[in-house]
Amino acid sequence: MIIKVPELWKVEDLGKAIVTQWYVAPGDKIKEDMPVCQIMAAKVTIEVNIPVKGTVVKLLQEVNNEISPGDDLLEVNEEK
Repeated sequence: MIIKVPELWKVEDLGKAIVTQWYVAPGDKIKEDMPVCQIMAAKVTIEVNIPVKGTVVKLLQEVNNEISPGDDLLEVNEEK
């Protein structure tokens, strides 16, 4: 399952964001609503929480990458 950057802002209003820090790595077990990374948009820092439980397969963005709402963020093997 691909987790997307949440729709927390409009690029037209605040511009793109950057990934400032990852809290997880491939192979890590994650729980629903757990913070997985930190992003910064317009000098506001936001923690992104994961909507599912599972295992991180791959980080799809690197620290300092520019991102927009809806971009691919990470890949997760979801557990039911």
